[in-house]
Amino acid sequence: MVALSTIGPLPRFAEVHVRRALELIAEYKTIGRKQLTKKLGVGEGSVRTILNQLKKQGFITSSRGGHTLTAKGRRSLGKPLKFVQVDAGDLTVGEVDVATIVRGAAAKLKRGVEQRDEAIKAGANGATVLVFKAGKLQFPDGFAEVRREMGDAILEALKPREGDVIVIGTAESAAKAEEGARAAARTLR
Repeated sequence: MVALSTIGPLPRFAEVHVRRALELIAEYKTIGRKQLTKKLGVGEGSVRTILNQLKKQGFITSSRGGHTLTAKGRRSLGKPLKFVQVDAGDLTVGEVDVATIVRGAAAKLKRGVEQRDEAIKAGANGATVLVFKAGKLQFPDGFAEVRREMGDAILEALKPREGDVIVIGTAESAAKAEEGARAAARTLR
């Protein structure tokens, strides 16, 4: 996890923005501060602070052409997640659902409330967390299984294995739903 130190006024960004900055730098290979500001949706001063801290920690290098991930930065990200838009029906509360899978994360999962909270902090309406156990999608408490007709599309899209966790971000737009899923999934990595 990337930790930022703060001296002076409280920052106007969250940990989700720091992680997303690393992901965007990895995705674009090299990205400028203005483009990063636009993609992150925070102020240029916040982006400058994020970039300075990432550089200080050795996660990125900077040049006139933009900012690039270092080997240490790539290691801190781990394997990239895949996101797919799904129709989760009444499993979620938003209009648009975007799902991802976190391989082998069932042991790290508690009740799923923590993931929901992180999704909301990231701007989504919420997140639904499911575990793939005994060949079925189940809620984290293990008391209820997902109805087959709802689970089939999710199973087909993500192809889970025993012990995998599926996180479904939900929001009014695909972008916000993905941000919610991304933030929730980060808690399990």
